[in-house]
Amino acid sequence: MNIEELKRKTNPFSFSKSIVIVIFLLVFFKSWQDTEMSFSSLFGGWDYMVEYISGNPEIKNSGFFPPNLNKDDVITYALSMLETIEMAVVALVLSVIVAVPLSYLSSRNILDILIPGKTPIHIFFKRVIYGSATLVANIFRSINEIIWALIFVSAVGLGPMAGILALGVHTAGVLSKLLSEGNEAIDPGPVEALTTTGAGFIKVLIYAVIPQTMPHFVSMALYRFESDVRSASILGFVGAGGIGFYLFDKMRGFENGDVCTIIIVIILTVWSLDKISALIRKRFI
Repeated sequence: MNIEELKRKTNPFSFSKSIVIVIFLLVFFKSWQDTEMSFSSLFGGWDYMVEYISGNPEIKNSGFFPPNLNKDDVITYALSMLETIEMAVVALVLSVIVAVPLSYLSSRNILDILIPGKTPIHIFFKRVIYGSATLVANIFRSINEIIWALIFVSAVGLGPMAGILALGVHTAGVLSKLLSEGNEAIDPGPVEALTTTGAGFIKVLIYAVIPQTMPHFVSMALYRFESDVRSASILGFVGAGGIGFYLFDKMRGFENGDVCTIIIVIILTVWSLDKISALIRKRFI
């Protein structure tokens, strides 16, 4: 590759890239206009937001500050947050059990290892499997956790189980997409080396695929766990367990001092989990 060709390929303002930028800007400004986005409205309503946070001086506990630091209430919220974390843990394990095989079936290069051959029959089966796995993953992640929670509440009743199932299904779809992208980005060299020796699908998977995808898997699993903890915090709004039950109840009753306490508990929990995740990432990535 000569200098001129290199400059042409790395030029950030090439004709094609400029067209993409212009189209993106047009879509952005059109979206801004259609959604009636306006910073002036935000600044104009700033006083009302401050008044809401401050609360009515004549109504006890209507303001966010000071938070409710009653010992019994704080313990109740902390235990409910623990339940929320437990929901996310179980949901993550269930989602991984579903997402890992689903990610292999929605990765073209993994399907080439599973079903070697380029005859029309082989190609047909690979396309059917890939399309089916992709469709299932899309359905799982396209439906929000709240909707899944409502569906499972109708099946198993109120409580954490409905929330766990909702998080598990949605996260399985998201993880499947993220993991399949990692699968398709692996170096084909080790895979080809093993397949030429006659190694079967399982051996290629264990010795050539998994070692390359493990760092990506750990990173994505931790990311989804943190995301599930945050999502589980609001599933209680529809009766699916966790601290969201108390959050919704206190918001509905305008007991904003308790709302502030619950928000602080959630923030501290997410912050702690982020620190723990960082330590795990340093170990495995």
